Amino acid sequence: MKLKFKSKTINTNRLVEGISSSFILKHLPTVILLTMASLTYISVRFDCMTAMQQTANMRVKLEVARADVQRERSKYMSATCESNMQQMVDSLHLDLHIQERPPYQISY
Repeated sequence: MKLKFKSKTINTNRLVEGISSSFILKHLPTVILLTMASLTYISVRFDCMTAMQQTANMRVKLEVARADVQRERSKYMSATCESNMQQMVDSLHLDLHIQERPPYQISY
């Protein structure tokens, strides 16, 4: 069956079968160029997505590291304050010590 469009006839059998090998051989440089461009696009997109995932993972690790730094800094400041207080108490000979356990809360 043939269709006619403004002075062009199209073989419908060729449309159903797909692209013929003669067309590919006739336009081989263009086909190779389009194939390489498609593969390059896929590769660059994959690299970009991988880099974005790595960036997100590194941001999470950075937030965890910042929280750890803040926790260690507060522990250090607390220990420094406690040692200064203990030195002052020892210099005054008050016979006071730092409790090992926190005080109990009595509920009634």
